[in-house]
Amino acid sequence: MKKRLKHFSSKIGSGLKQEYQETKDIPRHIKEGNYKEAKQQVVDIGKMLIIAFIWVLPAGAILSGFIIKVSNKMRPTAFQKKK
Repeated sequence: MKKRLKHFSSKIGSGLKQEYQETKDIPRHIKEGNYKEAKQQVVDIGKMLIIAFIWVLPAGAILSGFIIKVSNKMRPTAFQKKK
């Protein structure tokens, strides 16, 4: 159990680190004219906000976990399963 928890927390940490780095790169993408990449990151931020909002609601932890488990599209790109 301890090993699974450690693995889960490392996956979450690496995903959050990647999202943070991509968010920092938004101004650079806009400056270089890469609007699609900047738009995708803004969409990812929106997805994270939606998940955080659902988490705050009563029984939101269960609901957000279910939504994320069922729908790969609701996850930010750093957390999506690679094909």
